Amino acid sequence: MNLILSTLFLILSLDGLSEAGESGAVSRTTFGDATATFYGGTDAAGTAGGSCGYENPFTRGYGVTTAALSNSLLSDGLNCGACFEVKCNFGASDYTRKYCYNGKSVVITSTNLSPPGLHGEHHFDLTYPMFTQISNMIAGRIPVQYRRVPCKKQGGIKFNINGNPYFNLVLVYNVAGGGNVYAMAMKGGNSAWCTMGRNWGQNWQSSVKLTGQGLSFRVTLGSGKMLVFNNVAPSSWQFGQTYQASSNF
Repeated sequence: MNLILSTLFLILSLDGLSEAGESGAVSRTTFGDATATFYGGTDAAGTAGGSCGYENPFTRGYGVTTAALSNSLLSDGLNCGACFEVKCNFGASDYTRKYCYNGKSVVITSTNLSPPGLHGEHHFDLTYPMFTQISNMIAGRIPVQYRRVPCKKQGGIKFNINGNPYFNLVLVYNVAGGGNVYAMAMKGGNSAWCTMGRNWGQNWQSSVKLTGQGLSFRVTLGSGKMLVFNNVAPSSWQFGQTYQASSNF
């Protein structure tokens, strides 16, 4: 009985991580098959907004190195923030040998949801600047190969806090390493850890009043790696502001 209770406690404590572990399609470190197109205009301005909650990818630090992923890869937003290396499958056909750039690849961060491929394949909607690094734009839609890679970000992990005194909505971004957050908790300087629920994308919520207290966060990635970021926001923190930790994954 004790073993059963301990196991149940472990499952509950991981919260979002138990919601859906990383699939093999997402965690693969060897190249798999997918398709790719591009969207958002030549300057990628049309990629703002989207299913991950990052709003403007330029002000969030992602720039043009982003992509919208089919839900078979994005997993209803759980894999927002994950990074992938994508290259054209140069040898797939005469068509790809004509338009693709052999040996070229790009690394992108997942920031949005795209439709699946024409036949249900895993799919990447790259920004125009990323697509044209691996293929001539005339190709339009190409077979690609992809694999998961660690995210490399500048500076510490960031937390954008919105809501009201009785509802905290926290967007977590600029996440290095695995990149995709599967579980979060937060605490005030005078309170215990409070498990957060995922609202949508990478927006996480709690209903505990923490105004007037310094804030710390516990973040768990899809890989299961967990770090605690202590005293990220001072006791004078305000809604609508972003606070950056001194470290990252």
